[in-house]
Amino acid sequence: MAQVGRRTDSVQERTRLDTLERLALLYTPAEESFDRITRLAARVMRTPVAALAVLGEDRLWFKSRHGLQVNEVPRDDALVSGALGSAGPFVVRDALADGGLARSSLVVNAPYARFFASLAVRAPDGARIGVLCAVDGEPREASPEDLSLLRDLVAVAEGELHRRQLTFRQGDMIRELGEARRRSMVDPLTRVWNRAGLDAILAREGGAARTHGLPLSVAMIDLDHFKGVNDRFGHGVGDIVLAEVARRLRVAARPVDSVARFGGEEFVVVLPDCNEADARAVAERLRRRVGDSPIVVGQAARIPVTCSVGVATLQADETSDVMLTRADIALYDAKSDGRDRVVVAPPSVRRPGGG
Repeated sequence: MAQVGRRTDSVQERTRLDTLERLALLYTPAEESFDRITRLAARVMRTPVAALAVLGEDRLWFKSRHGLQVNEVPRDDALVSGALGSAGPFVVRDALADGGLARSSLVVNAPYARFFASLAVRAPDGARIGVLCAVDGEPREASPEDLSLLRDLVAVAEGELHRRQLTFRQGDMIRELGEARRRSMVDPLTRVWNRAGLDAILAREGGAARTHGLPLSVAMIDLDHFKGVNDRFGHGVGDIVLAEVARRLRVAARPVDSVARFGGEEFVVVLPDCNEADARAVAERLRRRVGDSPIVVGQAARIPVTCSVGVATLQADETSDVMLTRADIALYDAKSDGRDRVVVAPPSVRRPGGG
């Protein structure tokens, strides 16, 4: 009977992992719909840290995190195991008062958790896939009202998972890539696709555009005078600015768009089913969203940020690399023309001496 029980557990776990793959949650870029939930969780629970954590085969991946810098922790972490094994709310008033929990990496390292409260999050098929948690560095209690509000936010997260099944455009590509490749395609700082992820997306979207006769555009974005931010405030602050710019781009982009960090302070947004006129409109929205308010860092620093944008639309018999080159040239023109503006690339690449 014990062997049957273990077999049943194994089957259930495989089914759960298959559900995660269908939902395309593990090792994928951050999404504003989930980030909004963790921001609200931190606010209603009055904690500096909140996260939506998804359980993989051997790691707990923070699909969304507020006030937390780490991206993942081991599955067998003591605090994580307790949260995932609880059928109802899992509340720890002071993790240091429990010898087992005190060894958790979330307690020993930042965010130096003392208080921890979580509830399970379930997929549309009912599988328990992770937890929504709130964390504080000071011991405290969780009131019944706190847990009721946290339960409401879990319901919102579960509703978002159901909606996302129907609308997530990158799902097929993400599932085909598999977890191992995805782990190398997400930029750990900004939580958007990196250059390898961008290449995979462009290959897929470019192929779909040619096969179905659909338009495809890109917006290449560069932060204006970013070197001055690093020189004045240091690279740590510069990293915070880059992460916030990536978040603003995700908010301003359409649900079907893909945001990637091209390198340094450059980003690329892939715009499927988007002709030149629509791409210009999206690019203007991206530019405005990046610069609409200063980025607040710490207690005093309010850093104004603007960006320049080059836009290109895929032409017949053109590769995605050539389209990116044209967007890069348009970006150079935007910066030469005074920055904080959008320039659309002409249909062909300018050649030296070509007029």
